[in-house]
Formats: sequence, C-alpha cells, structure tokens
Amino acid sequence: MSGRIGLIGGLSWMATAEYYRYANQLYQGPEAWSQPPMVIESVDFAAFVPLQQANDWDATGALLVEAAQRLEGAGATVLAIGANTMHKNYDVVADAVSIPVLDVRVCVADEVKAKRGSALALLGTKYVLTQDFYLDALRAQGLDVVLPNDEETEELQRLIYDELTRGIVREESKAWLESLIAQLVDRGANAVGLCCTELGLLIEETDAPVPVIDSTKAHVRALLATLS
Repeated sequence: MSGRIGLIGGLSWMATAEYYRYANQLYQGPEAWSQPPMVIESVDFAAFVPLQQANDWDATGALLVEAAQRLEGAGATVLAIGANTMHKNYDVVADAVSIPVLDVRVCVADEVKAKRGSALALLGTKYVLTQDFYLDALRAQGLDVVLPNDEETEELQRLIYDELTRGIVREESKAWLESLIAQLVDRGANAVGLCCTELGLLIEETDAPVPVIDSTKAHVRALLATLS
C-alpha cells in the first residue's frame, strides 16, 4: 500500500479521537487487523481559542501551516485539517504544502448531493454559521443553506465549546439539537450537515427524517479513498 494520511488534530482532542476512530472503523484493509497509515500532529487547542475570539485568523493560519509542514515532512501524502472552523485557513494551508489538502466543505457537499439533498441545514460554530468562508464554499457546490437564527447559533456555540470540546455529552443537549434539526427541516432543509467535528458525539447519521452528513465521517471517507 502507498499513501499516508496526515491529520492536523487537537482541535479539539475529542474531534481528533473521532477522526482516528472513524478512520479505523471505516477502513477496508487487506487483513482483519489492518489499520490505515496515519500521522497526527496534535496542536494545542488552548492556543487557538483566544485567537479565534480575537478574530486573529492570520495567527491561527500560521500555526496550522507549521503543523501541515511537519506532517508533510513526516511522510504524509494527503492532509486534513481536523476542524470545520479552521477551514477559515484552508487556502493558506493548501498553499504551504505540496501534497493535497482535502477540503471538508467539498466532502460534505459531495455527500449531500449524492443523497439528492439540495438545501442543507448547517450546524456548526458561530464562525462557520456567520462567516462567508463556509457558506460560500457550500453555495459554490450548488447547495442552498438553511441557517439557525442568532439565538440558536449562540446556543450551538456554547454547546460546542463549553460541553463537547471538553468531553461533556448530555442527553438534554442531544434533545435540544434534535429539536433544532426538526425546526430547520420545517424551514425548508432537506439534508442536515453536522459541520462541527464534535456534533457527531450527539447525533448519528440516522437520527433525522432527512439525510444527515457527519462532516467528520465524510472527511474520513474521502481521506481513505486516497489510499491505494
């Protein structure tokens, strides 16, 4: 086999654990014990949160570029940024290395369209929901986007940062998220995008009356497809 996945992780550790778990669950290796070749650069999430809050995306991009270059030097043949929010810096990372960097936004859009979805209920951090870098990428792939309102966006932000990134999984939060999904479907969505890597801790891809795309799984499936 040739090919080695490089993952920029640590954004958060819960998300990184899910990437690794899915990669091994979904991998179709030649033997029962086969595991996908991977190298993980685990950055410190605590270094990123205050920069996000300060809108200092140049600084977050510099940190990601350093991580990406270390992964390329370690033998990775394809890269992934293990966080939807940090695709804010996708272009600068992709320009800094000579190997492909798989874009989670494209992976999500491809799976939505494969399931005949056209109007995506977008769930993620407030950065994903309110900034153009994610919305424009989905629209460029031919999708309409159905967004939570401002109050719902703030609650998603709290749930993600105060609970899920810290490993706190509550039934009350799952019930709230299921209710939000139902409301977004009522507002016209015919597919749901879990476009924060931690949201899959609460919602399965079978937990809604319309197709649900877990961005982490979509990203992993595309990464595994690059291995030969």
